[in-house]
Amino acid sequence: MAEAWEDTFDEVKRKNERLKRKRIIDGIREKVPAVDPNLVFLTPGEILDGMRDNTTVTGFHRKLLEEYECPKRRIGLLFPASDRIPWTKGTDALIYRNLYASLKKLELEDEVALFSISPLLGVVPQEWYETMPMYEASGAASFLVRRRGLAWNAEDFRKVIKQAGEILNGFFRKNHDRCDKWHIIYRTPSIHERILGSSNDMEPFSVWPHTTKKSLAESYLKMRKLLEDIKEE
Repeated sequence: MAEAWEDTFDEVKRKNERLKRKRIIDGIREKVPAVDPNLVFLTPGEILDGMRDNTTVTGFHRKLLEEYECPKRRIGLLFPASDRIPWTKGTDALIYRNLYASLKKLELEDEVALFSISPLLGVVPQEWYETMPMYEASGAASFLVRRRGLAWNAEDFRKVIKQAGEILNGFFRKNHDRCDKWHIIYRTPSIHERILGSSNDMEPFSVWPHTTKKSLAESYLKMRKLLEDIKEE
């Protein structure tokens, strides 16, 4: 009798977890309709499983590392991924709107090869912004995971950083020499900073960092100043 009761309790618990997850995903897609509900990763463990087993994600990694060739440009620019997708021009992501406006103002659009650093996909070329997997990986943000009442696993998070660093390093091995100089913009501290550090621990490539303590979405003028520094170097 006790076993039957325990089975019932476990089933109720699983059902409640499914309902909680559905509510979270519905809330995410209400804010960002482009998100694929099958590509929502709410914990570090889910991101790690996606990087290893999700065929859409692993197919993206394979295409990036085996087929992609960076266009030759004076500047290669690595930029933080945003949870608001897509990142194409006209995006709702303020961080990217500030970036595009600054590139245009400084007449850098034809000189820059733009890439996003993503904890799930590793590296996303600008040419793929429209066709990339439309994912959501807020499971990389500890405060969000805990706020949602989900389990935060620091070891899984470290493994995500390491695997994303491996993808970035593989990308550099094939494409680093196709741009005259590489730069990266990120907020410090951030997961993007840690991914670059993980890549450098494997095999360092020259990348000039441009950092800020504040959100890159806060100020167009701050973004323009960062890009002015890049243009002048």
